Amino acid sequence: MEGELSCENPEVTNLDLETDDVSDGSYMSSPEHDSNSNEYGSEHDAGSYTAEEDTVVIRDMADIKKISLENFHLTDISKYEFASLDVAYKFYCWFAKMSGFSVRKGHVIRNRERHVLQQTFLCSREGFRHSQGLNPEDRQRQQKNTTRCGCMAKCRVHIDIRSRKWYVTVFEFEHNHELLNGTMCGFLPAYRKMAQGDIDEIERNRTAGIRPYQVYGSMANASGGFHKVGFVKKDLYNQVGKQRKEVYSDTCRAVRYLRDLSTKDPLMFVTHSIDLERRLERLFWCDGESRKNYEIFGDVVAFDATYRKNKYNCPFVVFSGVNHHNQTIVFATGIVTRETEETYVWLLEQFLTAMNGKHPLSVITDGDLAMRNAIRRVFPTSHHRLCAWHLLRNASSNIGIPECMSHLKRCMLGDMEVEKFENLWSEMVEKFRLQDNNWVKDMYEKRKMWATAHIRGSFFAGIRTTSRCEALHSHIGQFLHSRINMTDFVQQFHRCLTFFRFREIEADFQSNYGEPVLQTSMRSIEKSAAKQFTKEIFLLFRSILKNAVLLRITGSVELSMGYIFNVSKYCGDGSEWYVTFCEEPIDFKCSCLRMESLGLPCDHILATMLYLDFDQLPECLVLPRWSKYAKDSIRDTYASGSLYWDAQPAARFSAIVQMCKVVAELVFNDLEEYNHIVDILGGEIRRLKLKRNDQSGDRSGELSPVLQTGIEEVDILNPDVVRTKGCGAMPNGTPSNHRSHRSCGVCRVVGHNKRSCPHVHTTPLGGDTQYSASESRHYYDDSYEFVGQSGYERQY
Repeated sequence: MEGELSCENPEVTNLDLETDDVSDGSYMSSPEHDSNSNEYGSEHDAGSYTAEEDTVVIRDMADIKKISLENFHLTDISKYEFASLDVAYKFYCWFAKMSGFSVRKGHVIRNRERHVLQQTFLCSREGFRHSQGLNPEDRQRQQKNTTRCGCMAKCRVHIDIRSRKWYVTVFEFEHNHELLNGTMCGFLPAYRKMAQGDIDEIERNRTAGIRPYQVYGSMANASGGFHKVGFVKKDLYNQVGKQRKEVYSDTCRAVRYLRDLSTKDPLMFVTHSIDLERRLERLFWCDGESRKNYEIFGDVVAFDATYRKNKYNCPFVVFSGVNHHNQTIVFATGIVTRETEETYVWLLEQFLTAMNGKHPLSVITDGDLAMRNAIRRVFPTSHHRLCAWHLLRNASSNIGIPECMSHLKRCMLGDMEVEKFENLWSEMVEKFRLQDNNWVKDMYEKRKMWATAHIRGSFFAGIRTTSRCEALHSHIGQFLHSRINMTDFVQQFHRCLTFFRFREIEADFQSNYGEPVLQTSMRSIEKSAAKQFTKEIFLLFRSILKNAVLLRITGSVELSMGYIFNVSKYCGDGSEWYVTFCEEPIDFKCSCLRMESLGLPCDHILATMLYLDFDQLPECLVLPRWSKYAKDSIRDTYASGSLYWDAQPAARFSAIVQMCKVVAELVFNDLEEYNHIVDILGGEIRRLKLKRNDQSGDRSGELSPVLQTGIEEVDILNPDVVRTKGCGAMPNGTPSNHRSHRSCGVCRVVGHNKRSCPHVHTTPLGGDTQYSASESRHYYDDSYEFVGQSGYERQY
């Protein structure tokens, strides 16, 4: 094998040339830069090509991969011509990878028009590292191994002016270092390049909330091993970090993502506010499907703030409700940096604007003072209910009497008349001597916001607590974590939102496919309800219908428009309810007001229907929001729903990738089939590239969808890390960024830990840790078990 091969071509003489060194700064001078005489000399004419029929033109990577290295000789390089400089570079890179080294670009010669006439490709170990890189002083990171060793292996290509093809003039193969085998060669940085398909797959998995290390394991499993992935885990983490740093502001990218959604969703509503330093202060958004859902199910709204769902600790506010399947749905979302009254007023005003000014009938919160005042200002006609769970939790800490909790719970949740509530409350206060308890006094002043006796008749869709908000936050926690940035936070939340909407589609199927098995003796009414209510609501109705048989009509009074029936329990405690029945049009009203509060007929009304021989459920007792047809009015206006990833293109991409992997497994051992498949794929790739170039040229004058919508670019800085309400006040004089120092786990002294504690002695050979027997204090640590006055035994 010859060390250097030169090829002669007379077309390169008498040209005005300029040289350009495109290697990195450490490229050192070598004989190839001093003279070009050996490049065009005739002393190596043994390798020159003289017959045109011996020339092989290499046009793309498919042609390169057909070359067999088993019978390859350096003199064979003279018969190859390359369609472009890029193809020549790919050829040398492929040759280098097969041989055990990597390549970088070197010296370039151009003409006056700056067209490249000649370029040299070098071994990546050519030259030497700068001396400043070898200085260990003032370095925080460990120095990397020195890889530059002055290797002179190279390949120089030149263009043929007449044919516009590239040919090799110098091919030096001798290396002054060991070449790597095939397995280790894959670790060279030049060959750890990610294909665009890999980058797209990483982005899709990251958007789906899958961690980078899990993505790498999945790609290794799909490729047939970690050595077949094509890059290492560090490259994957670097790519993820690069994707997150595409713009200087994480919040700016999050807002841009939301605004870009409006190109697909014309009903998308996004607004934000910034402070004087241009940092995000408030962010509010809701999509078209949420706004349409609010038209149907916006009679009850619950909202609550949760923390530690993003790296900035910004409180995350979700406006939610219930749909016709009694499932939690999201109306709107907000992110704020301060939980003040003005902040919540701004959120509620934006919510009102997005929902075209429609006020909810009822609002449920956890009792936060800022929320309560904001609701009073923005929703003055809405009935505000406080969360029963939060009130009971606060009662246990403010009253401190366990026996009192059952009495308080009965006053809070009992379905009774106001007079009975007042009597029970007075008895509780007297029994447990709570006359001077300020919290009890304050609760009594706000009794119309939490006592069932006072809020009967106000529609709350059966919601008494913000537990739905808590459950929603718990589910969102499966997609989010406390270290997630704002952009990923917004994307993962919308992925969670699509899951909730998929559950609604699944519930629609369960409600419309088949018919429930009838279980009561009132089969005609039960069957009528099954046709109108969704499955979940029907199950609630059936339990009420079963209780109706325990009631009886004890009397009636005829009126001009109908009747009033007295209803009581069979062998009950004497309690009576009054059901009003109107014949024209048919209407039922009950003194218990459960129909007005829950939206389902109470057992008293159903008992009256049985007494009147009704065999169908009248329309007045079927609230539209609980029926199977609740969303028919908006289904045509928003038929497709909101999807935040292109599911069909992603599925097609995955299918193509899987087919290519199957083909690769079948043909890589068969050279004839391999060349056949490479020919087919190479031709298709060229055709598709030409097609894409033609299409991009036709659309060059069009505006992008974002520009057509008139959306301006946003310039928002990231918010500061927020101190939430539960953090407590900082001590006087303590800076906000003060960090407490950790003390030793053995002697409790600040300044060292238990590994370097002077009271702990370690044997020179790395034996078991021994504690000083002279210490009189008994120390405790979770990983040790106390066994005596002076010793501890390590538990493994």
